[in-house]
Amino acid sequence: MKHKRLLYISLFLLIPVLIFASSVWVVYSKQKDLTQSAIAKINEEFLGVLTIEDSHISPFANFPYISIDLQGVKFFETKAMDTKPIYEANDFYLGFNLWDILNGRYSVKKLKISNGHLDVVQYQDGQINLLLAKGIGNEEKETEEDDSFAFELAGVELIDFDIKFSNLSNGQDLVFNIANLNTSLKIDDDHILLNLISDLVFDLDQDGENTFFVNKHLALDLNLDFEKKQQNLKISPSKVRLEEALLAVSGDIFLLEEGLDMDIKFNGEKPDFNIFAAFLPNETGEALKRYKNEGEVFFIGSIKGIAGTGETPAIAVEFGADNAYFLNPSIQKKVDELRFSGFFTNGKERSLKTSEIQLQHFHARPDEGIFQGRMTIRNFEDPYIKINLNADLDLEFLGDFFEIEGLRGIQGQVVLDMDFDELIDLDLPPTSISGVESTLQSELFLKNLSLDIPGYDLPVKNANAYAYMRKGKVVLDNLSFKIGGSDFFFAGDLNDISTILHQTNSPLKVNFESKSKQILLAEMIPSSSDSLINNEQITDFQIKMAFETTGKDLMNFEYLPKGEFFIDDFYAKLKHYPHSFHDFHADILIQDNHLEIIDFKGEIDDSDFLFTGKVQNYRKWFEEVKQGDSSFEFDLVSKRLQLSDLLTYQGVNYLPEDYSNEVITDLNLKGRLDLHYQGVFQSADFYLEDLDGKMKIHPLKLQDFKGRVHYEDNYLAMDNFGGKMGVSDFVIDLGYYIGTKDSLALASKKRNYFRMRSKVLDLDALMGFEGLDKETNHQDSFNVFQLPFSEMDFSAELGRVNYHTFWLEDVKAKARTTENHFLYVDTLGLRAADGTLGIKGYFNGSNPEEIYFHSEMKADKLDLDKLLFKFENFGQDYLINENLHGLVSGTIKSKFLVYPDLTPIIDKSEALMDLTVYQGSLVNFAPLDAMASYFGDRNLRNVRFDTLSNTFELKGGVLNIPKMNINSSLGFIELSGRQSLDLNMDYFIRVPLAMVTQVGFRALFGGKNKNEVDPDQEDAIVYRDQDRRVRFVNINMKGTPDDYKIALRRDR
Repeated sequence: MKHKRLLYISLFLLIPVLIFASSVWVVYSKQKDLTQSAIAKINEEFLGVLTIEDSHISPFANFPYISIDLQGVKFFETKAMDTKPIYEANDFYLGFNLWDILNGRYSVKKLKISNGHLDVVQYQDGQINLLLAKGIGNEEKETEEDDSFAFELAGVELIDFDIKFSNLSNGQDLVFNIANLNTSLKIDDDHILLNLISDLVFDLDQDGENTFFVNKHLALDLNLDFEKKQQNLKISPSKVRLEEALLAVSGDIFLLEEGLDMDIKFNGEKPDFNIFAAFLPNETGEALKRYKNEGEVFFIGSIKGIAGTGETPAIAVEFGADNAYFLNPSIQKKVDELRFSGFFTNGKERSLKTSEIQLQHFHARPDEGIFQGRMTIRNFEDPYIKINLNADLDLEFLGDFFEIEGLRGIQGQVVLDMDFDELIDLDLPPTSISGVESTLQSELFLKNLSLDIPGYDLPVKNANAYAYMRKGKVVLDNLSFKIGGSDFFFAGDLNDISTILHQTNSPLKVNFESKSKQILLAEMIPSSSDSLINNEQITDFQIKMAFETTGKDLMNFEYLPKGEFFIDDFYAKLKHYPHSFHDFHADILIQDNHLEIIDFKGEIDDSDFLFTGKVQNYRKWFEEVKQGDSSFEFDLVSKRLQLSDLLTYQGVNYLPEDYSNEVITDLNLKGRLDLHYQGVFQSADFYLEDLDGKMKIHPLKLQDFKGRVHYEDNYLAMDNFGGKMGVSDFVIDLGYYIGTKDSLALASKKRNYFRMRSKVLDLDALMGFEGLDKETNHQDSFNVFQLPFSEMDFSAELGRVNYHTFWLEDVKAKARTTENHFLYVDTLGLRAADGTLGIKGYFNGSNPEEIYFHSEMKADKLDLDKLLFKFENFGQDYLINENLHGLVSGTIKSKFLVYPDLTPIIDKSEALMDLTVYQGSLVNFAPLDAMASYFGDRNLRNVRFDTLSNTFELKGGVLNIPKMNINSSLGFIELSGRQSLDLNMDYFIRVPLAMVTQVGFRALFGGKNKNEVDPDQEDAIVYRDQDRRVRFVNINMKGTPDDYKIALRRDR
């Protein structure tokens, strides 16, 4: 007996297991074929294509149903599969009944979908992408039943599934992020019963941006009954929870050919303000939760009518509260006696145009003050508004009660009386304009306001204001306040507020003015800011501005509103920039794509300016990615610019010393700047069309300056940039790479260059030359070799050059620099009178403290009086042509140590000079002055000679002179020796005996005294007769011109 009982129990337990296992085996053996067959059949019928990555049996996913898990399900809009899938899911479970499987029927009882999305798009013509992809909406055609699967659903479950519905006609997106959704189905001959429970987050987006209705938590508990015969969906009393508000929903929806005939009622079930907070932005709703509130709150609504193509149901909502209050428990302050009522309707046309909302009998009593009013808004497409408001509020109470960061510490009183009624426009005939205007009036008083600004050290104090609106004109009569030691006053007006509200094309003008006796920027600007501005103080400030536009342009612009901006007056004084800004005026026209500066003028003390211009494609500067070209045309005119006034701040003149007090008159500057972008900056072109003007201290007139400057890839180029200054004219071409050295390898292989062309160049006038007698500190001169050098070429072609009163002609030069501070003079040629000079060599400035010039000079009958060779010797400047005059030819090879201004230091230099001087003279030559007593009847201060030819050597500060014959106005003599640069002489002079006898005779017997000789007397040159034997007296002269000895010596 026990064995039979055990057998029965085993069979009872084993048979279900065998049945379950058999069902699993049947499904497993056929699931591949079933799945592929079903998908193939579906793809034949659909315009789109359905794909799966894999499938397998999942016995317990939908237990007690046995499920096929379709993994990686995707449905594409077209068979090309080149777009994002309309829907997809990681897992798509099809649940089957055990007995159906054993009977060979594969009816899907339950669907379970997890981790996926559905993107439904309704196009502007009303068609829906999902229906189009499935061929629904095309002409109906007969199809055979698919025997693979049949759907007899008892339930659907969604887990972590997102649904997005996009309406392209109005730009709205409805987004549902479903955490969990469960439905249960019960189907019979007459009814389909559906229970739906879900937990989701809902967003309403407009044009791709979140609206205030975003991230709203929505819980649904719906009981639905679809009556098949009546085609009626009955909503039994159901619950909808939006955030913390609970709504009851019930009604009927009839399915008609023309649409859905709806009769739905809903109402709030919790008597608190959560029902209103649920429809507010989340931040505002969260803020309301801080307050304890109670009251008799109601919210009742209905939706009734047909919803279909061209049809919208009537929507009506009534809401209100009575005997309500809000309490801030943290400070125990209350807003009491809160009551209001209101309604919303979409009107007789059931559209936004006929929609209306009213808030009536609003009343609230804070601890101090009162707030009451009513509001009506009609026509949501172009709203017309009626507001009646009376408020007398204590701002300290508001700041404490609402705990708004920006209002903490606020004190003062605000009184507002508003009677704003545009609805009379709709209710009165067009002739009743006076009635309309009389309803647009309000008054606002602000008394003794003070508040602390978050993140700012100084409070706003003593703020008072009065503003009013009459006949639609808004006037800010006055607004004054103090911040620290600074005072401010503002006033202004707006001619028609209604043109802004309705965004019409009616003219709109805004006037604004501001005044201040004192603005202390040191107090108002944080100390980390720029020190120059931070220490400034502005006094007697006043400005008047205006803007003319339309309401439509002001409220609908992308970057700047179209219109015309004016500055009618501006006046101010600055402490550290002690000048008066006065008589300013500006007129700026703003168009769709360009700004036109019709005029911008003003005066700073006695300096004036007038600026006009145009900015093309200004919109580009507001775009995150800049594309295309823009240009800035400008024209600057000034009768007088006092540069010392304009460019001196805190007593510091930022101009070069020579120009620190310069005054420019009759200035005219005209040009254009083009900027080119392709996502990023590409290049810039500056065109100088004209520059004219006059300077006072440097009496040079600027004329006809023009040229082009181009910048691209860190390379700056100037083309034909030049003009006239006084008698000088020049044209400059420049190319220079200004990027970092590390990026040089990435730059183009263009070489740096500087080229100058000029017909006449007066350097003395351009550089303010004051004469040769002015002492110069050569060591402290500007040292160009301390600057970074680059690989650069230089060239110049100059017709005539005035340098230190000497005019040079046909000056041509080519030079180049290297990064190691070498300056190579490849060629330098010039012409002076009938002579020429050529120079080549290089400067070695690798050590900027010791600059050496290695050179070779060649001269051909060069007039020394036409050329300036200046050198320094023991702290004194000397000019070669101070002692030596004439025409020189020959070659000089030298190595000079030079100062930063390139003046040679002779005692630390060396040179080899192979020279011939023609038609020369020695003026105040020290050795001859020392022998004056032997030539009492001759002018030794000016000794003329016909030709002097020799090879001189300068080394170690000593000039070595080999023996040479000189036919001079003293007679012919032979001279050799050396002279150091401290004028210490050691000369060997051979004088003809006959000449000495005559001289000695005159000296011994009281002839003419040398002081009696005319210093301007020019004696005749005495030539040596090579056919006659001449007897010489050999004289050795040693010492200095002030302390010397003369003695007879044997011939060397």
